[in-house]
Amino acid sequence: MWVLNLPLLLILLTLLFSGCTVKVPTIAHTHIGHATTAWRNTPEQKGLLVVAEEQAELALEHAQSAATKGGGIDQIRTEVAQAVAVTNPQKTSGGVVKVEPPFGVKQALVGAIDHITFAGNSEDATQNVVRFAAEFPANSTAILERCDLISLLGEDIAVAASLEEAEILARELAILARANLDGLDADENGVIGNKPEEYGLRQLRDQLETMLVREDPPYTTVTHWYLFNLVQLPSGEWKFKERPANAGGNASGY
Repeated sequence: MWVLNLPLLLILLTLLFSGCTVKVPTIAHTHIGHATTAWRNTPEQKGLLVVAEEQAELALEHAQSAATKGGGIDQIRTEVAQAVAVTNPQKTSGGVVKVEPPFGVKQALVGAIDHITFAGNSEDATQNVVRFAAEFPANSTAILERCDLISLLGEDIAVAASLEEAEILARELAILARANLDGLDADENGVIGNKPEEYGLRQLRDQLETMLVREDPPYTTVTHWYLFNLVQLPSGEWKFKERPANAGGNASGY
């Protein structure tokens, strides 16, 4: 005769239901996930800051090719145009510049700044996130300014009167593209990133990763379902849509 073992039954039920429990991320962590893991409108739905860094890498490749390969003026202009296109693509309508996909360095970084700011303003944000969110826009300013300078240099190179002029300008553009990715030691003290004007995207990423290590409770990668189902209500409040019972899966990211 089978005898009910109540303690064993309770243990089995606990394991069963704990295995089905889904931990809901904080709103703050979800906005951070938009920068680090996934965003619905980016190429391959990658995180906004990830896209910014990848585009900066492409921009540097094209800029270095323009500055160092010794081709003719047409080759320089072609490479520079590619560098500009992945740094600060612009769409115009009626003379008004629209910032929208495709995402260049500038567009992706602006999106990351927005979501880090949303994270810092969330009611469930830790003081660690609040402090970081206050610093992040300031540390991004130099990168955004360099993006605009790269666009202006691209325009100058497109109408350069000589190969020599185009080469000089291309070298300047390559310096800016390098700084956008790797930062620069502006005060020549041997340290890159001790002031906002020295920041590149890699310094921003390091700063973000350091902040995430400090999070308590710990930050864990937010799943795609939550990343893509966070909505802002007319009141300005952020809420998740109702989660289907079969929704699941993890997202890879920082």
